[in-house]
Amino acid sequence: METRAASAFINQFIEAYYLQHDVSKVLMMLDPQIRWSSVRCQRILNGKAEVEKMLTEAVNRKNYRIEVCEFKMEEIKEESNPFLVCYEIDALLIGENYQYSLTFFGSLTVEARESAFIIKEVYISMFQSEEQFNELLYKEMKDRKKRKQNERDYQDALYLKQVNDDLEVLTNNVPGGIFRCLDDEALTLLYMSDGFLKMLGYKRQEIKDQFDDSFRKMIDPRDRENIEQEVIQQMALGSTKQIEYRILHKDQRSIWVLDNGQLIEDPKGGYPSYYCIIIDITEEKKIREELNLALERYDIIMNQTNDVVFDWDILNDQLKYSRGLERIIPQTIPENNVKEFVFEAGHPLFHQADIPKLKRMLEKIKNKNSYVEEELRLQNSEHQYRWWRLRVSVQFDKNEQPIRAIGIIIDIDQEKQHSQFLLSRSQEDALTGIYNKMTAQRQIKSALASIDRKKFHALMIIDIDNFKEINDRLGHLFGDAVLSDIARRMKNVFRHHDIIGRIGGDEFIVFVKDMQDIESIKIKARQMLYEMHELQLNHDKQVPISCSIGIAMIPKDGDNFKLLFQKADQALYHAKKAGKNQYALYDESIINEYFGDTKVGSVVNEKIDSNENNKVLNGQLTEYVFRVLYNSKDLAEAIASILEIVGLQFDVSRVYIFESSHDGTYCKNTFEWCNSGIEPQIDYLKHVSYRDELGRNYIDNFNEDGIFYCADIHQLPEYHYNLVAKQGIKSMLQCAVMDNGEFKGYVGFDECRQNRYWTQDQIEALVFISEILSVFLLKNRAESILKQESTGLLDLLNNQNSWIYVIDPKSYEILFLNKKTSEYCQQAKIGMRCYHVFMERTSPCPFCPLKRLFESKESQNDEIYIPTFKVWVDVDATCVRWKGKEAVMLSCRDINRYKQK
Repeated sequence: METRAASAFINQFIEAYYLQHDVSKVLMMLDPQIRWSSVRCQRILNGKAEVEKMLTEAVNRKNYRIEVCEFKMEEIKEESNPFLVCYEIDALLIGENYQYSLTFFGSLTVEARESAFIIKEVYISMFQSEEQFNELLYKEMKDRKKRKQNERDYQDALYLKQVNDDLEVLTNNVPGGIFRCLDDEALTLLYMSDGFLKMLGYKRQEIKDQFDDSFRKMIDPRDRENIEQEVIQQMALGSTKQIEYRILHKDQRSIWVLDNGQLIEDPKGGYPSYYCIIIDITEEKKIREELNLALERYDIIMNQTNDVVFDWDILNDQLKYSRGLERIIPQTIPENNVKEFVFEAGHPLFHQADIPKLKRMLEKIKNKNSYVEEELRLQNSEHQYRWWRLRVSVQFDKNEQPIRAIGIIIDIDQEKQHSQFLLSRSQEDALTGIYNKMTAQRQIKSALASIDRKKFHALMIIDIDNFKEINDRLGHLFGDAVLSDIARRMKNVFRHHDIIGRIGGDEFIVFVKDMQDIESIKIKARQMLYEMHELQLNHDKQVPISCSIGIAMIPKDGDNFKLLFQKADQALYHAKKAGKNQYALYDESIINEYFGDTKVGSVVNEKIDSNENNKVLNGQLTEYVFRVLYNSKDLAEAIASILEIVGLQFDVSRVYIFESSHDGTYCKNTFEWCNSGIEPQIDYLKHVSYRDELGRNYIDNFNEDGIFYCADIHQLPEYHYNLVAKQGIKSMLQCAVMDNGEFKGYVGFDECRQNRYWTQDQIEALVFISEILSVFLLKNRAESILKQESTGLLDLLNNQNSWIYVIDPKSYEILFLNKKTSEYCQQAKIGMRCYHVFMERTSPCPFCPLKRLFESKESQNDEIYIPTFKVWVDVDATCVRWKGKEAVMLSCRDINRYKQK
């Protein structure tokens, strides 16, 4: 072993450990199984890993340096391997504010391995021997009091410095800002962290110069008094406060902050101090306000709708629902044991006929259907059943077992009633309100399959005599009125369970059920003939009104509809041939014998009103009306003039126009002309409810040509009669105003002096004039609405807190920019390409949602970074029609804060 090399190795260790504090270099000189004991550790370390951890921690927390003054090492003996080396180091321990002289004693066990050395054991101590330790201990005890005090002062100084350093790091890095202020009137600022200054945009000197170090002056004037009161209330309960208020920012805006503070008393008796942390909650406040508004809107919507939202916990059989359910049903549905409550025997909540539907829904849920829907009837507080649609979406656990059902109950009672009404209308004859041909035939066939053969039944065919003459002489509208009156009288003659239908223009069919004998069937036929006689007397016209009836008996003449119809038709033929105005029963043995009552004869004296004295040239009048409307600059003035001309030419009491409201629930008298001596009604008819005053479906009064003709208002339903009778009306004619098949109101002509029967020529002229008026009026109203909607839509888009723009999907040219987009991107103009202006590209973006939009035909949503705005946005892309062409609207919302989170 070379002594010089060993000595050099020891010197390298001393330099690396004491002077350089080079952990990696020290570790390279150690045996993997090194044993280490030193003043830095309280136990013997074994192995490089433990030594490395100790050395690294010592280096990381070092806040001093060691300066070696003298190094002494014992002589190395060459014959021993491994060999022990003892050394002594005199050094200076130098800190920021102190300096101490120290002596280190140590020993190293070193082993020579070929041409290298490795340390197997390290021992470092502050004492050279046990005697020295005892001597120092004695001296320590002697000077204990003084040294202990010095040490305490030193430790306190070190601790205080560490605390101050830590506090400085904490205050400058804590989210938000920290400040300290006196509890005086000005809230004088004593300390402000960097975060505090950064949050408000000021420098320390600026706060001193602008606010005179008064935190109170920095608070938004709107909040000063409120927070002072709030602080007083919170301080009465303790020494801490938590308040929200606005504080002035350097850029002239106010920001919302959350202030968490504590009041600390001054030990010297001065003003206490508030130590506070403030956090900027402006965005959070905005989101909370938006959420509150959204919740408020949701509450308003839920309070205004009859729909009910519910959440059923299937596993625990617990139910939560919106308060709208309490308005629907009188019972309180329990939150637990829901199924037991719903399916309780005899429970009136659901209609018993719908209980199987409920069970079917539960079975579908059990069979893993994620969506189920049914239409059910629920009993309301008035003990009436209303129709509701129940829609349920089901959630499943990882084992695909249903755990939760979330659904909505939608009021469809009006829809259901309307559907049933439409079904009824599809089965009824539009003019007379009785069954149409197909429905009557289907109903009779069904009745024939279940009749009681021990009773008597009959199939009657009723045909109006000389009906063509009535139409030719008095007009089709008069003929329609006669047919309607006949149908009404048939309902009076026959019973509600008899089947009555219209099978042709002037031909009716009746299936009479469950009569006691043939004579009772004959009585019904005679009653019908008498009703026709009464009808003629009421009209008192010179055209006779009567009917002929053919009857086939059941089961005598058969029980097959086709056969019975043929026999009844043959009987009708013979009744006609025998002179009309009578009935005939089918009988093969006496087919030529006729049965009937005495023929009823009548004379009609009064002639129909005509335009004989009016001398109205319809073509010239309609041409004049069109020319006045077409050339008019003031449509209202032109319409008023035309109503007067038409009223005078046709000599009516009143001419008027009613327009329907936007939602079709009521109508309003918008134009009126009254003849001499007729009281105006327009001021009393500003809001006439179709449902409450005119009946729910007022349009049903109009025939297929859009005409509602009533020669005598006594024929009207009571609710309608009460409305028109107080206006002095005796007869009325109305022409519907239609827009693309939608009922928009009507033009009307009232006669208040006598019942009036309009001729076909008069009706055709008035209908044509009404249509001309309707076209111009609807055009004018549509233009006004379109202008309002266009202005409203533009205002809506410009006031959105989103970047909204419309582009041509083919050329990517910008067609529209809302206000916010124009302000953020002032270089953007109509006609520019969106990818160039917003995305700073020369070609369409590869991630553009337009392609997916036109492939799926559904709106697209994506998150995109827009360089021009320098923000991440949530983009909704939707197909729209812009100025009559296909376009795409993109709505972009700022999501930068979420992306940052």
